[in-house]
Parts: sequence; C-alpha cells; structure tokens
Amino acid sequence: MTDPQRAPGEILVVSRREVEELLTPTATLQRVLDTFAWVGQGHVDQTNPVNLWVHDRTAPGPEPPFGYGVVQAFPALIRPIERAAVKWLSSWSKNPRRDLPAISALDLVTNADTGMPLALTDGTSVTNMRTGAHAAVGAKFLARPDSSRLAIIGCGNEGRTHLWLLAELFDLAHVVAFDIDEAAAARFANEATERIGAEAAVASSAEEAVADADIACVVTTALRPVLMEPWIAPGTHVCAATGFRDVDPACARAFDKWVVGWYGRDLEWITGEEVGRIGGLQHGQLSQDDIHADIASEILQGHRPGREHPAERTIMTHMGMPALDAACAALVYELALEAGAGTWIEVF
Repeated sequence: MTDPQRAPGEILVVSRREVEELLTPTATLQRVLDTFAWVGQGHVDQTNPVNLWVHDRTAPGPEPPFGYGVVQAFPALIRPIERAAVKWLSSWSKNPRRDLPAISALDLVTNADTGMPLALTDGTSVTNMRTGAHAAVGAKFLARPDSSRLAIIGCGNEGRTHLWLLAELFDLAHVVAFDIDEAAAARFANEATERIGAEAAVASSAEEAVADADIACVVTTALRPVLMEPWIAPGTHVCAATGFRDVDPACARAFDKWVVGWYGRDLEWITGEEVGRIGGLQHGQLSQDDIHADIASEILQGHRPGREHPAERTIMTHMGMPALDAACAALVYELALEAGAGTWIEVF
C-alpha cells in the first residue's frame, strides 16, 4: 500500500480499541504465516529482544514487592513489505497488585524506503493477536487435522486469542477452560460458545482440562509448571506460550516432537543469555539436540516434517520474535488507512 501524502513528522496513532477492531484473526494468521516464511527465507533483519533488566531474577536478594521488571525493545526490518518497526515493552510480573497492567507495549512503524515514521500503535493488543497466531501456525503443522477438542489453561487475553486463531484452522466442537480464577474460566467458556459456537465447559484442574484434548494451550503467568507430561495422551498437541516456564520441561524429551518457532530467537531462552532470567529452564536442562525442528527455517521450507502419525505427542514453544510484532503492527497501519481509523498527530 502507498503511504498517504502527509508531512514527514506526521504519524498515525492507533488505539487499543481500534487495533482490536481492525486486526482480525484471518488477517493476523496470514500475516504471521507469511512472516515465518520470510524469516526462514532470509528476507527479515531482526535482533533478539534488547533486555533492560530493571530487576534481574538471577541477582542476589529478595524479589521486589511488585515482581521482577524488564523493559525490552523488539526491532525488525521486514523487507518484502518495506517496513521496519520496534516494539517497546515493559513487563512487571506483579503490577496488577498496584492496579497496573503486568505488560504494556507500543509499536512504532517506519517506512523502510524513506526512514520516515508512519504509525504508533498499541503493542499489547498486537502482541496478544500474534501470540495466538504463532501458536496456530505451530498447530497447523503439528496438531491432527481433525482436532476438535481444545483445552485452554489460563483464561486471559492471550487465552482468548489462542481460541480465536485456532478456530481459523480447526473445527472446534468442544472447549474446556481452566483458570485459578473460576469466574474467569466461566466467562471464558461462555465467550467460547458465543464466539465460535463450540460446546464449552469449565474444568476443576489443569489435569482434568487436558484429559480428552486434541490441542492443549497453556497461557498462564505461573512461574512453575501447571501442565505435567504424564497427563498428555497420545495424539495431543500442546501450545506452550511461555515455553517451559509453566509447562513440564519433560515434555521436550518425552514427546515425539518438540518444535520451536525460530532457532535464532528460541535458543536464546533455551541455551543462551535469557536462560533462568525469564523463569522456567535452567542452564543445561535442554539443548538444541532435543528440538525436532523450527517452523521458520525448516518445517515451512520443507526441510523437516511436522506431524507424521496420528498418535504422536507434539509441542510447540516460541517466545515471540520481533519480526512478528513488526509485521503485524505494519498490518494494523495498512488496515487503519483502509478503514480511515486512527488519529494523525504531528511530532516534528
């Protein structure tokens, strides 16, 4: 899309409400699929997130009263769409105790041909949608095509986007929700029925939730595993939104296939500098040798297979890479221009 003729210092601000209206599951899933392919083909320049550890969980001393805090920058250049963007994200695990969100983010989108800033969008809603979308991309290649029973453990915003995006690919007839907040699980079950027409129920435990699941999504803020390997039946696929922070690391070796999103990002929290700092894995627990494949450079490029047998137990983990935020934020800008949404402001 051609950018409108605006003064160089004018940018389009797109609010959370507008992002949520514009960024549909269908459009998001296609953009995320495209982005994984572009990454695997070498058409994307990105770094791993730049982490500013305000409170480092590996440092000595007690945990701060409102949890560990980190400010992160996620920069990426998406050459096929001539866009560069950066997500500026803050995460304080116990911010809700002071009536603040645990995670907040902004996305700045730039024209990669001219270097001019184009848009500033709510990044939290973009993150929610792209997280559900990359889980759905993993399920596309790893879950059984006839999967119809979905378990959601953790009934917050990303639990919802997992539901919406997976419903794009699978005929979901039954949804089981579990959350330590029973009221949140009940609301989620009602929303699942209203949104996708599935029969929905609330489980009394995570183990009960996954008992008959074809696809199980773990989308919690827990710092220890809430889903254990022995609970997962043959043929089930697990979407692990935070890696092995809230999922039993034994799944990586006991399952038939463990797949990551992209080695360039995910090895950082498996064997790199992020190990131990975001919770979950410790040094030496798992290695690249335990991984069957990544989505971007191997499965999507046809170098490695996804699911090969109906009885396989599979799991996909991906912490999210800057390219996904950049590409989806650029999509928000495109959709906002088409819809006449957003507010133009002059910054220089």
